[in-house]
Amino acid sequence: MFEDVLRSLASGEITIQEAEEKILSKFFEKTDELMLDMERDKRQGFPEIVFALGKTKEQTIAAVEKFLERKGIAFVSGLDEEKKRELKDRFSDYVIKEAGRLVVLKRENTTLEKLNGKVGVITAGTSDVPFAEETSLILEELGVSVQKVYDAGVAGIHRSFYALSKTKDSDLLIVFAGMEGILPSLIASLTDLPVIAVPTPVGYGFGGEGLGALSTMLQTCVPGLVVVNIGNTVGAAAAAVRILRRIRKDGQASENKRSY
Repeated sequence: MFEDVLRSLASGEITIQEAEEKILSKFFEKTDELMLDMERDKRQGFPEIVFALGKTKEQTIAAVEKFLERKGIAFVSGLDEEKKRELKDRFSDYVIKEAGRLVVLKRENTTLEKLNGKVGVITAGTSDVPFAEETSLILEELGVSVQKVYDAGVAGIHRSFYALSKTKDSDLLIVFAGMEGILPSLIASLTDLPVIAVPTPVGYGFGGEGLGALSTMLQTCVPGLVVVNIGNTVGAAAAAVRILRRIRKDGQASENKRSY
């Protein structure tokens, strides 16, 4: 990756400062207002997701253009309907998938390294589904198999047990809940699978907008329940990918040992 830069430096064709700039350019795409982390997927195993909330339409489009040019795929989260329309119009020649406030744009036939693994995605209510769909879309684009069970909240606890039975063969579970947010704790109390809890901004009155759900999840009595911030669908996907990559690495190491 850096051989050409090092050769140029060694031969005196470029200065140390120029070499530093060229090496940094391998990792980043820079504009006046953006410094995009192009190699995050290689470093962390999870791509940079363009966070559109707070960015102008022009900044969002510029970021997407850079990712499509370098990587062939761009993930954009936190989109409102206006920015979503802008992206669809501007990049109509690309394959576009959307879920909730997330959009994935990619060149035809662009493929990412397939991450083998299976994730169960469970929601307490139907109102939580848009958040679950965002996480699911990211995982599916990264080659993860997703088993979805929706509307499985504790108001009808038989539904919660049904959801667990349908996802028991997964490597890990991601559970979304608003309101009082008890479902992730219930699920985690019944399985040895890793469980990632995502509070959603679904609710009303005191503790509404996800605060009650987040408080419940953080105060859980179930050891080992992993909790992300309210509506953090990207963080949930990233945590799942880290776990799956570790599982795969350990599995490959075991296979190598057996082959000796």
